[in-house]
Formats: sequence, C-alpha cells, structure tokens
Amino acid sequence: MKKVTPIFLLLILISYHSLAGQTTPTANQPAQDKDLTSEYAGKLGFDKNQIMNVAIVDDSTMKVYIDECSLCGVFKNAKVRNDIASKSLDWFLNKTGRKKGTVEWYNSSQVKIMSISGSLSDAEIKSGLPCAQK
Repeated sequence: MKKVTPIFLLLILISYHSLAGQTTPTANQPAQDKDLTSEYAGKLGFDKNQIMNVAIVDDSTMKVYIDECSLCGVFKNAKVRNDIASKSLDWFLNKTGRKKGTVEWYNSSQVKIMSISGSLSDAEIKSGLPCAQK
C-alpha cells in the first residue's frame, strides 16, 4: 500500500500540471484554440485582436467569437457581412472536408450575432444586431 500512494500522488500531480495551463471555457464558449483562431483570422484578413476565439465544436459547426467593438461597423454593412459569412463557410468546409456546415458568430457577451448554414451553393445567412449586449 505504501508504494501505491506515491504513484497515485504522482499521477494526480501530472494530471493537474497538464490541466493548469488550460483556460476553462464558459458554458457557451468552447476551449480556445489559438492556432485555429490565428489561421482563420489570417485567411479572412482580420487583425489578431478582432477575433477572440474560433472553435470547431463538432464536425459540422464552427463558433467564432469576435470583438464587436472593432467589427461593429463591418457587421452593419450587409454586403460585407454576407461576404465574410460566405468566405468563412468556404474556409470551414475546406478545413473539415464537409459539403455542409454552420458557422456562428458571437460577440464578447456571447450573444449570437450571425450564422450561416448549408453548402456553398445553397447557404442561409441569419443575422441579428451586430453590437448586441446582454
């Protein structure tokens, strides 16, 4: 029994150390993936501070958390907003290899401000208030 205790404690310490560097996501926001966030922001031409987090939550849904203060004007313009939505869906479908999917955008208060669902040739864009607050 004495040999089991140090091994057990070592396993607990290793588990704690591997979890210590992770941020805890809220109920609505998946864990942050800095590489995916950078890749998405770079491909679509956003500044690094405009996109707070991008997460693929399952193989058919991607959630994008934006800094609405820096993108509020962009999302108010329907043509630009729809262009961003289409390019984002294209990027997501290429990334996952799927034919259909959903991309959702949330502001810093985790209020959904826009989504696009479907395929590249037949997608539906839904948008709400670009600068909505809880």
